[in-house]
Amino acid sequence: MSNKDFADKIAIVGVGASNFRELWDKPDKARTQDEMFVAAFKEALDDAGLQLSQIDGLIAGGTSYVTAAYRCGMKRARYVNEYQRAGRQMPTMLSQAAGALLSGMANYVVAFNSVAFRAQGNKFGGVNDGDLYDRPYGMTSAGATYAMGFTRYQHLYGAKEEELGEIAVQIRNHAVNNPRAILRDRITLDEYVQARYIAKPLRLYDYCLINDGAVALILTTADRARALKQKPVYFTSIATQVALFERYLDPELWTTACQGLKRDGLDSVGVTLKDIDCVQMYDNFSVAALWGLEGLGFAPRGEGLKWIKGGRISHGGELPVNTSGGMMAEAFLQGWNAHAEAVRQLRGTAINQVPNCKRVLYFCLSAVPGVTLMTNEP
Repeated sequence: MSNKDFADKIAIVGVGASNFRELWDKPDKARTQDEMFVAAFKEALDDAGLQLSQIDGLIAGGTSYVTAAYRCGMKRARYVNEYQRAGRQMPTMLSQAAGALLSGMANYVVAFNSVAFRAQGNKFGGVNDGDLYDRPYGMTSAGATYAMGFTRYQHLYGAKEEELGEIAVQIRNHAVNNPRAILRDRITLDEYVQARYIAKPLRLYDYCLINDGAVALILTTADRARALKQKPVYFTSIATQVALFERYLDPELWTTACQGLKRDGLDSVGVTLKDIDCVQMYDNFSVAALWGLEGLGFAPRGEGLKWIKGGRISHGGELPVNTSGGMMAEAFLQGWNAHAEAVRQLRGTAINQVPNCKRVLYFCLSAVPGVTLMTNEP
């Protein structure tokens, strides 16, 4: 099935998300993924105006669909699936939900991700996917590999550390007036530069958070969506480009993958970069935004840090990015909170609302780079 066949036939009709700040302020070692998913699912049902009995599809992220169904009270389903918990999986999970709906295997599908990283004491260090070349030399954290990638980028293009701070400052400051965001203090470029290194040249503010929370999305067909409570948000395209390397970091900094994502996710449905009103992205590290914006073609190769200056990716700028604060300030939900914010933007209910927002692009650069293109005008 091509994206032309798929375009605007599936919609998000319900969204539920944790109050990430509240969970952060009240840490609980006994907090479970299941209880947070149940709360987010109930919110999504209310948001859509649906009853639990109408949900006949379930896609679980990072947990068993059997456990998830039991906890939320689902007794029967027509379609179920589960995926490894990872931001790289989100476009794939959404495409699976779309396939189930288009084929008639389900009428309403809930897809979710729930994490208890803080409750479980997860540090995201000491392990990595790149066993062959990385682990024997002590390269055992994603941040270290991204730092090495930015060092390479500096060598190629003469980029300066303080220039990278523009990304962290502009994205993080979107969270200032977001009541669900974990980090709501405004930061300056000077504060960025003064922050300690985590893996040089990346500093504290270049990293995403480690937190607890859940996001649940309810999807259905466009025909059903138009009769429901909320303004539908349609998927125009979903595309992935699997990058298979022995190392965790794509040695090309995802240039080829981004070209494929643009071809399959935008060009295939006749959408140009100028048609995109805002971007929501997987900002596990600030440099991911840099490489994605350049790789997709928003910014010239090697000039991205100069391109973003002057508030270009801030609310009110030419291309607002991660308008809720992203994973660096709102919460690390592996791209799911980015999709929740995309829905708010396209419904016209976002706190940092982009005027006349009609198309939102999500992208993730990881082992399975992916994009989702969403619209409110099918």
